[in-house]
Amino acid sequence: MIFNKKTLQIVIPLVLFILCFLVEAQAQDPRKICILPFDVHTNVGSSALQESVYKHLIGELQQEKKIQVIPAGDFAKSNVVLNKEKAIRAGKTLGADYVVTGSISQFGETLNVDAQIIDVARGTILPSVSVQGKGSAGYEALAGQLKTEILDRTGLLEKIVRIDIAGNRKIGAPAITEKIKSKVGKPLNQADVTDDIKTIYKMGFFLDVSASVTTEPEGKVLTFTVAEKGLISEIRLIGNKALDRDDILGAMTVKTRQSLNQEKIKGDIQKIKELYDTKGYYNAEISDRLEKEGTKDIVLVLEIKENSRVYIRSITFEGNDSFSTKELVNMMTTNTRTLLGFITDSGILKTDQLKQDVQKLTAFYFNSGFVNAQIAEPVITHDDKGIYIKIIVREGKRFKIGKVEISGDYLTKTRDDLFALLKSKTGNYYDREAITKDMETIQLAATDEGYAYADVNPKTVTHEKEQLVDLNFQLTKGELIYISRIGISGNTITRDKVIRRQLSIVEGDLYSSSKLKKSYSGLNYLRYFEEIDFQTEKAPDNKMDINIRVKEKNTGMFMIGAGYSAVDKAIIMAQISQQNFLGYGQTLSLKASLGSTTNNYELSFVEPWLFDLPLWCKADLWNYKSSYDSYTVETKGTGLTLGYPIWDRVTGYVGYKFSIDAIKDVNQATATSYVKRQEGERYTSAMTFSLVYDTTDDSMFPTKGIKASTSVQHAGVPFGGNVEFTKYGGALVGYYSLFKDIVLAGKSKIGYLQNNDVSDDRLPLYERYVLGGLNSLRGLRYVGPTNSGTSDVIGGKTMVTFTAEIVFPLIKDAGMKGVIFYDAGNTWDNNYYLDDLRQTCGAGIRWYSPIGPLRLEYGYVLDRRGLNDDSVGRFEFSIGMMM
Repeated sequence: MIFNKKTLQIVIPLVLFILCFLVEAQAQDPRKICILPFDVHTNVGSSALQESVYKHLIGELQQEKKIQVIPAGDFAKSNVVLNKEKAIRAGKTLGADYVVTGSISQFGETLNVDAQIIDVARGTILPSVSVQGKGSAGYEALAGQLKTEILDRTGLLEKIVRIDIAGNRKIGAPAITEKIKSKVGKPLNQADVTDDIKTIYKMGFFLDVSASVTTEPEGKVLTFTVAEKGLISEIRLIGNKALDRDDILGAMTVKTRQSLNQEKIKGDIQKIKELYDTKGYYNAEISDRLEKEGTKDIVLVLEIKENSRVYIRSITFEGNDSFSTKELVNMMTTNTRTLLGFITDSGILKTDQLKQDVQKLTAFYFNSGFVNAQIAEPVITHDDKGIYIKIIVREGKRFKIGKVEISGDYLTKTRDDLFALLKSKTGNYYDREAITKDMETIQLAATDEGYAYADVNPKTVTHEKEQLVDLNFQLTKGELIYISRIGISGNTITRDKVIRRQLSIVEGDLYSSSKLKKSYSGLNYLRYFEEIDFQTEKAPDNKMDINIRVKEKNTGMFMIGAGYSAVDKAIIMAQISQQNFLGYGQTLSLKASLGSTTNNYELSFVEPWLFDLPLWCKADLWNYKSSYDSYTVETKGTGLTLGYPIWDRVTGYVGYKFSIDAIKDVNQATATSYVKRQEGERYTSAMTFSLVYDTTDDSMFPTKGIKASTSVQHAGVPFGGNVEFTKYGGALVGYYSLFKDIVLAGKSKIGYLQNNDVSDDRLPLYERYVLGGLNSLRGLRYVGPTNSGTSDVIGGKTMVTFTAEIVFPLIKDAGMKGVIFYDAGNTWDNNYYLDDLRQTCGAGIRWYSPIGPLRLEYGYVLDRRGLNDDSVGRFEFSIGMMM
């Protein structure tokens, strides 16, 4: 055949096109794979097992477009496992590119498949495949693993070699790729890519997300193209008057320089609405709009229409047959507007508070015999005039307590003794709270006898017809538990023995909850620690370890300050003290105060455990000087006091003091004859005996308990000196916790001074009772008998004071408290005249500051009388004085 030049120009391109088409078509033709019979090792159902695995594997492979599964034909029917040569011949006969054979093994629930993949054209066995699954439910997962391995061995598996992110300006690629399922090195999976698009969109930063796949020699490149939302450059508030901008922005999660997220904006609008609700703006309306700033950035504008403030106008109940609406409303914190609402926020609806009120009311019904009571979610409606709350109650029947029994194990404490402690009594209304406390009471009795893991289970039997509930407290006391080890940690300064001597329990003792609680109180009473934590840990052989962790606080004090007292006027004070000296629990203090009328110096040392015994010891040295209108008193002395616990909570004290006392600088022109006769130096040698009963829970700010004391001080024979007198004193203080950390305190003192000398003139002025100042009558200066015609107070021989205080928290976190007080008292020459009491009232603050206890109080005089009452009231201030 002869081809001319023109013919060749037509034929050659045509042939090249056909060849390229054939190559491309061949490249796109699916590869043919045939699954031949597997060797099956199982005790039951080998044919069914092979058929099931075969079916699932064929199903998985048929999902791949680049694979064509060739039926095994007669080779499958024979169920004969072929060797390599026979498998290759079978593959050629069937026209397959690859044949797969191998073995299936089943051991219980575990299924193993070991597969051989043979390249028919090359006549080679590719690297073997082994996969494992569990039970028949795992056939599909196992077939999926097997398919992936077959594709990988045959080179048909499309793996991701790179993931690109396009279109992102502000959101980094790693922030996106870490969220998606598709990963470099993993097979490309269309279902994963679809999920990844949804995941990226849900991040909230993008307006649109799409994906594309390209092929490189190494594999597939997956590209996610995103269109970012604009950045919020500014948040603009319009119309907010009742709430500050900072308050609103602080409640929002949307911030400037963040990508626009409509879901967040929607949530923030709801938060702002709730914030307005707490301020009474229940009808506030908030809308948002977006304004463009440039080509990319956005201004978020929140328009607020506050509307009028509305308050709770009414709270009504429905179904409350047993209790009046007034009774129920009085139990709630949520209430209608009152005259003091501008201070107390009454009348403002707070949803969280209302939920707590519903819980409180539900508990009240449960504790009042209504065992099936239900209180529905409050129905809240509002209009321009106010908010209306309706609460629906389903009371149900009211039950009383029938029989009360204690069953199970016995304690040393008798059943009768336990019954006497219970609050749940036959005939009382059923009270869930009382039952809980009774459980704790019985459990405490058991733990105090050493049964640390005692359990009390209340069983109830309800008699619907009689409306009675029988109670049976079932006690399982368990084993006796002994204290094995008491570990102490965190005490870098305080010695172990200082902590251990405050404990009411020691190693080897039986476990006792009450003693542990008392031990905690004992450590807390020291005021050496910011934190005290008791942890119990089970130990072998019916024993328990107790781990005490403390965090120490600074117990030293260096203070230079100023104060004012109605008695002493202006004062400059300095004090150096250490309450935990060298970690031994000792107190060392040096104090000085210089004022217009006083110069005082005092050195004291306290050892609470002398000779490692509970023997309290205090040694003092002092030098006091006080100037009055017509004379000066100066005293120097030393004292020693010992105290020892006689009974629980009762301590006895015995003390001795020796002082040199002088009345000098007597103004002969203005001083009375009594004062003139007192001029000179005297020696006082006295013993003091006292008893103190103390159940208070704190040495500085008690909240409960009482402290009672009585004392006798005797000077003169047989102790020496040239001063003869006996002083009798008594004091009683009680603290009662009211509510919300508010404490009511009542205090009283009484004193009697007996002159044992031949003449009243010899009874020292400085031993007489003179009232006024922080610790007696606040707001008054000198209270006591005076010499007629002068302002000199010589003091009395009888004295009584009464005080009532209410102490409440001011700044709770800082430990600052407020006080309102009333003082009454007087002193007389003889007898007691309770109709002749001086009276003051006032308020102040008390703070255990970093430099020591601080008091600032103002006393207002209710009954101004004469020369010594030259003002309506006075401020009293001190640092370092006990409360």
